[in-house]
Amino acid sequence: MNGSDRRFERFEELDAGRAFGDLDQAETSEWEALAAELGLQGDGSLDRLAADFEIAGAEAGKTALPPALAAKLKSAIPTHAAPSGEGKSRESSIVIGPWLGWAVAACLLALLAIPKLIPGKPADPAGQRAALIEKAPDALRLPLAGAGEPYESAGGEVVWSDSRQEGYLTLANLPANDPARNQYQLWIVDPARDEFPVDGGVFDVPAGEGPVVIPIDAKLLVERPAAFVITLEQPGGVVRSKQEVVVALAKS
Repeated sequence: MNGSDRRFERFEELDAGRAFGDLDQAETSEWEALAAELGLQGDGSLDRLAADFEIAGAEAGKTALPPALAAKLKSAIPTHAAPSGEGKSRESSIVIGPWLGWAVAACLLALLAIPKLIPGKPADPAGQRAALIEKAPDALRLPLAGAGEPYESAGGEVVWSDSRQEGYLTLANLPANDPARNQYQLWIVDPARDEFPVDGGVFDVPAGEGPVVIPIDAKLLVERPAAFVITLEQPGGVVRSKQEVVVALAKS
């Protein structure tokens, strides 16, 4: 394994700890340095898992780890070599509390399910979108329309799957933004979940390009989306939008 591969694996390891709030100050600094060096961001799927397990924390404290989940984790954890002189290896034993057990389980299973980052190989949102449409029977496809001047010519489509908690925006004729001044932010309206929309991620639209495909980064579980709204916000986005500048809208 070369040095680049080790840095990517270390970033994944630290990112799992970040999502579950398990990093100390030195590890947080290391995560930030690797994120800047590798041009990566935190994995939204880990954040969603952490949020869901936090909500389920009270119940998790009195619920045993399901056998299928325990077996999958056991198969994923390597065995430790036996001390010198014992002659054979022995399995590691893990003693963890109920809540920590569920958090670690979620974290490990997420890392098992997430494709490994390959240095030098850029993400392909367009290909991922096509795969989602092909493989997710519940994939919802909604037309996206500009919400008035100067965005009236903007258009595109939203693709979203509840079962996979995955989706993509296809955007055309949306004005390029200056990330130093403002950024676009997606909001997912899900009345079945909450009166406040779910943050769907912050993104930029570069100048001089045709249609762009943007992965949706829902920060919380979305159950039945009724609308997808794009707003223009300050750099880095906001926790709750005043929706002063609504750019585009899609309704189910």
